[in-house]
Amino acid sequence: MVRAVESSAVAGVFARAGAAAERFVRRFMPDPFVLVLLLTLVALGLGLVTMGPVPGEQGGTLLGKSSALVKAWTDGFGNAEILKFGLQIILIVVTGEAIAASPPARRLLARLTALPRTATQALLLVTVFALVTGWIHWGFGLVSSALLAREVGRSLATRGVKIHYALLGTGAYTSMLLWHAGLTASAPLLMNTEKNFVSEVLEMKGAKVPLSETIFAPYNLIACAVLFVIVPPLVVAMHPKEGIVPPDLDAIPAPPDGTSGDGVARPSTPAEWLDRTRVLTFLTGAIGLSFLWRYLREHGFDLNHNVVNCTFLMLGMILHESPVAYARAVAQSVRGVSGIVLQFPFYGGILEVMKLTGLSTSIAHVFVASASQRTLPFFTFLASILTKSFVPSGAGEWAVEGPVMLQAAKQLGVPYGKITMAVAYGNMLGNMYQPFWSLPLLGLMGLRARDIMGFCLILFLVCLPILGLALLL
Repeated sequence: MVRAVESSAVAGVFARAGAAAERFVRRFMPDPFVLVLLLTLVALGLGLVTMGPVPGEQGGTLLGKSSALVKAWTDGFGNAEILKFGLQIILIVVTGEAIAASPPARRLLARLTALPRTATQALLLVTVFALVTGWIHWGFGLVSSALLAREVGRSLATRGVKIHYALLGTGAYTSMLLWHAGLTASAPLLMNTEKNFVSEVLEMKGAKVPLSETIFAPYNLIACAVLFVIVPPLVVAMHPKEGIVPPDLDAIPAPPDGTSGDGVARPSTPAEWLDRTRVLTFLTGAIGLSFLWRYLREHGFDLNHNVVNCTFLMLGMILHESPVAYARAVAQSVRGVSGIVLQFPFYGGILEVMKLTGLSTSIAHVFVASASQRTLPFFTFLASILTKSFVPSGAGEWAVEGPVMLQAAKQLGVPYGKITMAVAYGNMLGNMYQPFWSLPLLGLMGLRARDIMGFCLILFLVCLPILGLALLL
């Protein structure tokens, strides 16, 4: 099947399309930080146009509304939930890479990276791994796929195998293509709790949408299966036949040093012994992991960011040879999260602007004004794709868009589960043009957003009708 994909005329079409999209994006796509600044100005401008009067003597004047808008924007920088979420994402990235720096993980990565002998095999390995792990848990999938792709690229370069390194990064980024249809999807999991937006919108206590109507609904499982089948060969088909940009071994970030860095000399003081002994980290990590066993026994595979971070942190301590070795690995891993630290507060500000001005409601009404019971999920999907530009977080987008769409679903008699998945589909597909969630991957692989987003646009165009059709079933 792989050879057929490589040699077919279809593969040639996608290779040319991928190359054209890559050239376009490299020419016109700014740095992600520049993009968030532009989105901030657009959100402020549109918000000022759409917002109504605000409380106060001058609430109906341009000055009064501008003042309220700026206040809401700056308040978003200190939004406790946004800052909490940002730190959770930072910990997922840092602790995940620190695990990859441990001696056991390095040996496992060496075995995996030795498997692919051709560019096609490498792209299939990374993309399949990314889709599966991203569906299981988006945070783990994003980090582990980036680390696998980085080391596969390094291994192929040392063996003289030509591969387009940016396309390898695209394959790893497909971990974010199915995440909101998987086991850690924000909106469906939130709707499966007793207190949720359904209760608020429908004014019903205890109302919730079971996972059998969202993540495990037949149409969602079919859509995921179709994408699992077509995305890996599509990534392979986009590999250019000429103009291949191979991995630059000097530019690929080296994995963190997983050793203590103090040589093999015996410790000469009690302090040095404590720094190098494995007893402290192993004992602490083992105690911490006992929590995971209890959690899984009580809650099943209902993972969240805190559970994953605790697991990564404790597992990293167990796998490293000493406290100092683990601390140094974490210190080196921090280099990949600067983009998150810088940009997350700005997206928090945009979120508050959209809440104050009702901008997300205005976007939603444009798409659902003429919708019917059958077409509302599809138009909700399109509205979610657009809203994704301003609110990249799945939970954040559901907070501003979910209530509006659920109210429309109530009026038209549309199942709430399908509306939930429509917003989820738009959010996850939007990752293929909104580069925010690629920042951890870019930092780990030493790439720029414009290196991968051209290929991601092709994935966006191919997957859009598939997900849209699933919502019409």
